[in-house]
Amino acid sequence: MDELVFILLQILLAAAIIGGFLCWLFQGLICKAQLEVGNKVILITGCDTGIGHELAKYLDSIGFQVFAGCLDTSSEGAQRLRVEASNNLKLVNLDVRRDDHVDAAVHYIQENISPEQQGLYGVVNNAGVCVCGEFEWQTWDQISKQIEVNLLGSMRVIKKCLPLVKAGQGRIINVSSVAGLFGYPGLSAYCASKYALEGFSQVLRLEMEKFNIKVITVQPGDFSKATNLLTSHHRNMNEMWGEMDATARQEYQNYFTAYHDSVAKSGFTGERRKPFSSLPQTFLTSFQAALLQKNPSGRYVLMPSNSSRIRMTLMTLLPSMVSDYFIAARYRKSLPKCDLGRSQASLNTITY
Repeated sequence: MDELVFILLQILLAAAIIGGFLCWLFQGLICKAQLEVGNKVILITGCDTGIGHELAKYLDSIGFQVFAGCLDTSSEGAQRLRVEASNNLKLVNLDVRRDDHVDAAVHYIQENISPEQQGLYGVVNNAGVCVCGEFEWQTWDQISKQIEVNLLGSMRVIKKCLPLVKAGQGRIINVSSVAGLFGYPGLSAYCASKYALEGFSQVLRLEMEKFNIKVITVQPGDFSKATNLLTSHHRNMNEMWGEMDATARQEYQNYFTAYHDSVAKSGFTGERRKPFSSLPQTFLTSFQAALLQKNPSGRYVLMPSNSSRIRMTLMTLLPSMVSDYFIAARYRKSLPKCDLGRSQASLNTITY
């Protein structure tokens, strides 16, 4: 009798394992199945440079009708889109902080889509601002700009585009960041904006489900060498120093300089015509999957390398106390050793 029970348990265990594997395989095949591009219309914000610029070109190349929102349609990046993309791509002057700009963009889209296109299939909220520097250093203008663009700008675009998205039974893609999953020293306001965007997206996903609208977050890692996210770093640094009072300058002098030296030496700051590297093809096809997969994931974490992908996976499995320890240790290691407030030298200006 005992032997029979043991055999039955083995059979049940084997059946459970095989059944689980088949379900996983079947689900994977369903999720990977993609819709046809057809005549689908999408709006992408922040297309002057970086991720938005490359994404607009890529999605245009696979057949989407792209409305590329640019902060300045006369900028070099916007003009390159005009030359390098098809005639199907249309530039839209779009500052996501301004109601009149977003209203005009929505009106322009309505005027330039055909009745059979049935509204907007996708809105990709990509426009973003990142300022590096500890919270006490950052000016209020720098803090508020990150919140206004990264969070409120995305919310404004979605709010005004929702009627078109509902008509198109479409998707909303919010470009968040791994900084919306973990807090990184030196990125306090940026992390705050991305954490808030994650929470907003989670709620909106549930609210829009009844309209068959999918809300997805894409969480890139550090692709700063392939984007222009930190081209204003030196100007931001000088603005921080300029607004510090004498006490703060004396206290942080060496540390402040060491921090910004470490960022500058990492090789991704400063104005330049082209990034040091390009976004990998897998990065762009992940956005394609988010837009076209029949059963997309709610979140796509995109890391620049296999090792960083493994690290991020492990970090999500660790208790927060342990992950905080590793992040803090890495931050300390990235800075040269210096004593706070002990320098006798005077720094009236810091320029690069």
